[in-house]
This record gives sequence, C-alpha cells and structure tokens, in this order.
Amino acid sequence: MPRLSATESINPAFERVKMMLFRPFRFTTWVKLGFIGWLAGAGTSMNFNFNAPSLPAQDGGSAAGNAGEVFRTFLHEHLLLIVCMVAFLIGVALLLVYLSCRFRFILFDSVLRADAQIGRGWRLYGLQAQRYLGFLVLFMVILCIALALLVGLPLWHAYKTGVFGSSNPFPALLRILLPLLLVVVLLVFVSAIVASLANDFIVPLLALDELTLGDAWSALKRLVSAEPGAFAGYLGMKLLLALGSGILVGVALVLAFVLLLIPGALIAVAGYAVAKALGPGVGLLLVAIGIFVGVLVVITLFLLATAPVAVFFTAYAVYFFGGRYPRLGSLLWPEPMPPPPAPFASPVPAPPMP
Repeated sequence: MPRLSATESINPAFERVKMMLFRPFRFTTWVKLGFIGWLAGAGTSMNFNFNAPSLPAQDGGSAAGNAGEVFRTFLHEHLLLIVCMVAFLIGVALLLVYLSCRFRFILFDSVLRADAQIGRGWRLYGLQAQRYLGFLVLFMVILCIALALLVGLPLWHAYKTGVFGSSNPFPALLRILLPLLLVVVLLVFVSAIVASLANDFIVPLLALDELTLGDAWSALKRLVSAEPGAFAGYLGMKLLLALGSGILVGVALVLAFVLLLIPGALIAVAGYAVAKALGPGVGLLLVAIGIFVGVLVVITLFLLATAPVAVFFTAYAVYFFGGRYPRLGSLLWPEPMPPPPAPFASPVPAPPMP
C-alpha cells in the first residue's frame, strides 16, 4: 500500500470530497455531512465570556477592595443560584463533548466508507466514543490545572501584593502579563497539537483495533518516532490548509449572503406592504415567519460550507495515516480479488491411430 506524504495526501482527499459531494450532487448529503462535521467539532470549542461591570472607586478605599467586597456579598447572597448555574453549564458542556465524541467516529466512518450514515456509526462505535470522551475530559482537566498554576497563581500573587490597588498599576501589570501571554500561547499551541493527533490518528486506532487509550497512544508514539519528520510535515501542512480553507469558506459565505441580500430585501418590502394593508397582527406573523426563514437559511448555508471542509480534512488524515497503519490501509486500498480458477476440463481423447 502507498505511504503518502503530507503533500501527496492532498489529491486523494480532494477526490474523496468530489466522490461524496459531487458524484452525484445531493443536497441532503451535503446537509447531513455538514451536520455530522459540525457536531464532530462542536463539543470541544466552547467559550464562556463574562464581562464584569466597572466599579467606581470610593474615598478611603481602592477599586480593587470595593470590587472584592461586592463580589463576596454577591457570592454570599446568591451561592445556591451560582452552584446551580455552574452545575447546569458543566452538564451542558459534558453533553456537547459526548456528542462531539460520538460524531467524531461517525464522521470517520462516513468518510472511510464514502457513505454518510449517522445510525451505523452510532451503533458501531459506542464503546470507542466513551473511551475518547474519557481522554477529552482528562485532557481538559489537565489544561485547566495548567492554566490555574501557570496563569492564575501569578495573578493571585499580584493581587495579594497590592499591584492592582496601586495608583499606577500598568507598568507592573505589563511585566506580569507579557510572560503570561507567552505561556497562554504555548499552552494553546501544545493543546492544538494534542487535539489534532487525537482527532486524526487516535480515533482510527480506537475504531478499527478497539484499543484502550493507553495502547492507542503507545502505538501512535511508535509510529511518530519512526517518522517524526513526516508527522511534523503533516501538522504544518494541515495548518496551512486550515488557514486557506478558512479564507475560502469565509469569502464564500460573504458572497452567499450578498447574493441573498437583494431577494431578501425585496421579500421584506413586499411583506411590509402586505402587513400594512392587512393589519398589525398579520405584520407580526410575517415578521416571525421572516425571522424563522432567515435563521433556517443561515444554518443551511453554514452546514453546506462545513460539509466539504469536514470531509476533506478527515480524508486528508485517513490517506496520510493509511500507509502507516495497515488495518486502515487495507480498507483504503483493498487487494484485488484473485481471478477465479479455470474450470477443470477433462482431457480430450487422442484421435485413433490410422
């Protein structure tokens, strides 16, 4: 079986995209693959942002001290509500991570077989997805602990020493935040490499050989140690391809929205005229229908843009890894069936002697 390099894996990955999405073109297949690809990555990219309001400083105390007092009072008065909200957010996050694990295997199965089937992948890879879920949860816990130790402790020490309460804290904060920024960038870089290795190579090892997580990482370590340059080239090429695909998808979505803006505006004007003629009740109904249709169009466009990207990057990893993982390679490049044996022919009797 061929052992493709990072650049040689691009062309067969494109061919797999053409075969699954264009030969023939089916709208339902695009939407299904977009939905699978979206859920395969949705559970691992959750961000929770909270913007605290600024508190004015009062006479005889600093803004940091006032903020601390307000926070302690709020925590004391709403402790039960905070605990319930945190538990709810953790539950939602775990649910999304679980779905992401299940659909990661469904995406791998769909691309490998060139057939998008959610039910088949859901039935076949339940145990493997649970093992992968355990890895993701452990990885996120380790990442949070690393952030708390490398970023949280220096900030807490600066707070306790009164850096935030000084009259001009910016020079001291700058000396603290610059190294912390470098630490955060390094953690993001390392976590991106680990996540890419897990999504692209650990998933096939778990799916096809039903290995434990420890055995899967050990097998991958042996493969990477044998060809470190090839795997480094793969990660670098994947980064370049991700940047390029992000630009193309962004441009395509902008063009789609621009093209839909004109008919959307005409429909809105016509709906306004109808609502004005028939009364405010009909107007509210038309507004609700318009919002629903608009949201549906946006979601559909997003899924249509996600489908080729999800298929390509999954196929890219599969073709690169297939030449290095015999079980996967035998599925990508099956050996041709031997020709059937020739039928046994009875010997022809010799003609009689004259």
